Amino acid sequence: MGNLHNNNQGQTIVINGRRIPIGNGLHGHQLNQAAGAKRGRRTVMVDGIKVQTVEHHHFYHPHELVGRNGKPIKVNSIPDRTKGGLFDEKRDQASKDLIRRQIYDLAANFAHGGLDFDEDNSNWVIFPHFKMPEAWGVSTSALMVIFPDDYPRIPPIGFYLPSKLSSPYGHFFNQTYHEASGAPIKEGWNWYCCYISGVWRPAPDDGRNGWKFGDNLWTYLTLINEVLTSGPTE
Repeated sequence: MGNLHNNNQGQTIVINGRRIPIGNGLHGHQLNQAAGAKRGRRTVMVDGIKVQTVEHHHFYHPHELVGRNGKPIKVNSIPDRTKGGLFDEKRDQASKDLIRRQIYDLAANFAHGGLDFDEDNSNWVIFPHFKMPEAWGVSTSALMVIFPDDYPRIPPIGFYLPSKLSSPYGHFFNQTYHEASGAPIKEGWNWYCCYISGVWRPAPDDGRNGWKFGDNLWTYLTLINEVLTSGPTE
């Protein structure tokens, strides 16, 4: 962590849930180290729906580390958006229960305008009014996430938006790849390609809130906000 705690001038950022003084600024490599980024993962700064990848060699001045309205920026590590996994099993009760806990946590702390959830089988969640970046030409949109049968071991494979939308970045298809579900395509959705390699790291579930200490639906929503803002990586 080095000199992360020096020069405390009152302003802070939040790294993995801990408040860290900004001081006179921080290097990207300090943020990467503090966030615990390793091979296959990236450190990002999250300010509302804006998600920015931390540049390892960049020195971030204090004004770059303060969010909108002076609120602290959140910094954490997320998986690289590369290649997704396959799934061919039926969802077991443990997966259903975990998804429900994550959905209920979202409903209490995130979902503006509410959400729709598959209560019976825990297969999908729809955010009717997901906040969209300006480049998409709409302020909000419906957005669907489908959970693989083996979630949380396997992350969601892409996400779905209404087919009437036009993506400013491409990668928005009326068919699916990487074994993502094609069922929503028949219901007026298009699939957006946002998928993850084997660096997805869910926490062992302790039956209560252990899932919060690993990759989870909050992590995937951060990835979605990033890809909606900047487009997919190649």
